[in-house]
Amino acid sequence: MGKILINKTIAITRSESNNTEFIRLVKQEGGIPISLPTMKLIPIDSQQFLEKFSQFCSKQYHYYLFMSPNSVNLFFKLVRENNLTPLLEQQLSKCDVIAIGPSTRKRLESNNVLVKWQPSDYSTFGILSLLKKLSVKPGTRIMIPRSGASNSFLKDKLDSMSIILDEFYIYYPQVETSNQTWIDFSKQIKMNKVQAIIFTSPSAVRYFFSIMQVVLPGFKRHVNEIEALISIGPNTTRELKSKDIFPVESDEHTIRGTVQLVNRIFSKK
Repeated sequence: MGKILINKTIAITRSESNNTEFIRLVKQEGGIPISLPTMKLIPIDSQQFLEKFSQFCSKQYHYYLFMSPNSVNLFFKLVRENNLTPLLEQQLSKCDVIAIGPSTRKRLESNNVLVKWQPSDYSTFGILSLLKKLSVKPGTRIMIPRSGASNSFLKDKLDSMSIILDEFYIYYPQVETSNQTWIDFSKQIKMNKVQAIIFTSPSAVRYFFSIMQVVLPGFKRHVNEIEALISIGPNTTRELKSKDIFPVESDEHTIRGTVQLVNRIFSKK
């Protein structure tokens, strides 16, 4: 059987530096990968991190929860820069660590962190299901280092269960500036030379729209003509639908899962 994506161009809302798995999987099937950098991550300054982390360390947590590889990378970078590794190790020795999915788990393990739990559904809904399965009691305290642009869905749900979620905003995303990659991409979709786009997060959707409005006014018509529009998970799907884009959602909320979905879509054509 031939390669399914032969000569098909597959774009994803991720920068090339964080995209080795996607590039490998698409090339493996004969496809042409395009990495679209939608955002840059601006970490909080060291003094602010030090003050906030010291406050959180005065509390006893039952769980540390990590929702993305980016949050792991930036959190541990700031911990090391502020010489807080012994304090963090002390914290983690007294609680269980939860990773939302395999990529996040891999980043934690590369930082010598034992991951105790991972939901079977790699999404916010999966986290909630996992906590219910663990029979987490009211008053349980959870720490989550995360983006300052995160929505309140998880906190609202846990509040309703009387579970205390302390959100530690360690970075804020900003829209990436349009560059030659985006200009070239806009020319390709205008000429119907892009066969699929994978959207990786609600923030990536918002920033994708913001950049495309600059480089190609009226781009939405071209996007809607693309054969496969893929969402990595339910929150991303909701964001796309709010902009009148109706994607196919991956059952497995990972990069591998989205590429497998692209393969299935084109294998039927």
